[in-house]
Amino acid sequence: MTNANAAYNKIKRNNGEAFVQKICKHHGGIFEIPGIVDILRHAGREAGPLLPYLVTLLDAADSEANPTAAPQNPFALLKKAGYDAFHADTLEKQDSIQHHFAPGEKICTFGTRRYQNYHIVHAVRQDLDQITRAPKGQEQRDDAYGTSVMSIQIDKKGGFIKITNRYNHTVGRAADNTLGSNPDRIIPGLTAALKNHFQVAFNVSALPDDYTLRGEKVFWYHTERNNIYYGHQAWAEGNVIHAVDRAKGDALFDRFLFDNTTKTFKNIDPNEVDSFARTFNRFYHCDKFPDRGDKSLHVKDGDLYRGEERLIGTENGQITALSLPAMTEAGDYFLCKAHALREANFPVLKQTGDRFLSEAHALREANFPALKHADDFFLCKAHALREANFPALEQAGGYFLQEAHALRKVHFPALEQAGYYLLYETRALTHCNVPVAMREEAECIRAYYEEQAQANPTMALGPY
Repeated sequence: MTNANAAYNKIKRNNGEAFVQKICKHHGGIFEIPGIVDILRHAGREAGPLLPYLVTLLDAADSEANPTAAPQNPFALLKKAGYDAFHADTLEKQDSIQHHFAPGEKICTFGTRRYQNYHIVHAVRQDLDQITRAPKGQEQRDDAYGTSVMSIQIDKKGGFIKITNRYNHTVGRAADNTLGSNPDRIIPGLTAALKNHFQVAFNVSALPDDYTLRGEKVFWYHTERNNIYYGHQAWAEGNVIHAVDRAKGDALFDRFLFDNTTKTFKNIDPNEVDSFARTFNRFYHCDKFPDRGDKSLHVKDGDLYRGEERLIGTENGQITALSLPAMTEAGDYFLCKAHALREANFPVLKQTGDRFLSEAHALREANFPALKHADDFFLCKAHALREANFPALEQAGGYFLQEAHALRKVHFPALEQAGYYLLYETRALTHCNVPVAMREEAECIRAYYEEQAQANPTMALGPY
């Protein structure tokens, strides 16, 4: 068996039949790239977005053979590009640009010791005071405002570079891949200048968003939080890719590791604020050994089961479905970044903390028949939700169902109190059941009842 054939078969096992077929149809020579199996081991299951990058690897040897000009000073180059730039090698320098960021948009670098492990170059446009933010809804990660304040961060061990921007994670998913994390897109020659100045090697690629390089290895990820990248049954931190031990029955669900030995969830990030792991462990523990989970918990085809009952459904390691019939309350930030979640079933949940499922953008089905109290930001960005049925809900905090753009039906017959921005930016309701005392609390509710009253002055406006 040739090396190309061996690589084909190994990549097929790791990444799937469709992945290798896509490569075959594009350029079979890719399978002859040295180390290609390891390069693609954690690259996900879609080859299409990677083809332009993989083709560049075929020509890498020829490119390296071409003579290049001597590297320049990176700070002089950035000045030529219109930036005031400096090496942030202390905590004070690292945090010195945070006043340029809007509230809620500061990069996670600030207040940490990242400068100890990364070469950090902050770049601020010289004409910063003349650059205005794009209108809401028109912001682009790489626009003039986004690139007016950038932080170039290079792992001191080599192999990894990222460029953050002024919008941070409020615009787009790949905030840490500004300009493709390619310094030459700021000004030609900057990549070589940085490598020479800091005497460190790193790879600049033509990879699309949702991919990053760790050394020469391509890593597909769905979420980045606190400089940790989470992918399908693996996560990358610094220059290291950590693979889940699936042979033991372990599995990665979003940003949380299910340990099959203890039958409990664990946070990958020690600074994680999301309460999912500890909340789940609390309600699905072993009665005899409280520090261990229910012994019937197990992973099957990437999903989590208790016996024959599926509790968590996934796709590519992302949580898409939840059914947690044992949970009666949840802590703060519970799965606040569950962007892929489509179904949520909490039949006995009575109370939630702040930011419960606050960014469940894909949520379409929500069942909360017993919920009485929800704190701030409950389902505040459930963009896809069309019907909100909360028959027992009495109190809701601020920003409840804010930006639920697709919402058409609401059923809150027991609601007594709601915080600011209830249903804010909800476009047009077609069915509504809200107590009379709450009908002035949201513009869309008020508009619905006014429209119904005009259409039929004698109509009893109640349940739909």
